[in-house]
Amino acid sequence: NSRFTNNYLYLCRRQNKQAITKMKITSALLSLSLLLFSCSHNNETEALFLKTDSLMDEYPDSVLQLLNIQPKEIEDFSDKECARYALLLARATDKCKQSLLPCDSLLNVAIKYYDDDEKERATAFLYKGRLEAEMNSTENAIAHLQEGLLILTNFPKEVETKRHILSSLGNLYFDTGYHEEAGKIYQKLYKYCYTEKDKSIALNAISLYYCITNNEDSTITNQKRALRYALAANDSSLIASSKFNLSLEFYQFEDKLLQSVEEHTPEMQKFIA
Repeated sequence: NSRFTNNYLYLCRRQNKQAITKMKITSALLSLSLLLFSCSHNNETEALFLKTDSLMDEYPDSVLQLLNIQPKEIEDFSDKECARYALLLARATDKCKQSLLPCDSLLNVAIKYYDDDEKERATAFLYKGRLEAEMNSTENAIAHLQEGLLILTNFPKEVETKRHILSSLGNLYFDTGYHEEAGKIYQKLYKYCYTEKDKSIALNAISLYYCITNNEDSTITNQKRALRYALAANDSSLIASSKFNLSLEFYQFEDKLLQSVEEHTPEMQKFIA
């Protein structure tokens, strides 16, 4: 009986060891599988982000389709991936001139994830500001855009983001009747424009400011410059817009000139007589 008991205990211990070893092997294999899956997921996500970023300027419509990811998949993203995805999605959506409302919660994630010493936070504030403007929440929009500008003071090379923020901020000031503030922002905007197209857009805005403040000479001068840059850029929509604005401005000031002449005609007639 004693011998049988010892053998039985030996077999039990051996089986327990084998079971523990199997459990360890299974656990190791499971961990390795999860690691490989995670690496594969990370690689696929990184590849997607790199591809969409490279296609963004020329093919924003295609990028928007590539970024059409199901919410369940987005939930598997890390905070870093989610923040980066938010900026790519907002950028593509904005370029396609679609509503930014679907990006709202994702942009909140990006704003929370990035710190003030990271340029990506300024980009998040740019699109959050445009989203707030879309919702007619002007005060919040202006606040977000100003926060973005403040962050970019530490990133002098981030010209494109700064140009977009200044453009949106100037337009918000103008639309809400703060014309002097808008004029100052438009002048700053022009300093960050290096292509003919961007210069034409900025000069159109500057001309509009001078028009609304009844500065006739500056209105016409800047609108003519806007047209010249539009022609140099060979941008048909900008050319048409600049010509249209110029014709309206000439017409507006011509009416004022005629009105002034009519008002002074009796005095002139007396002088001539």
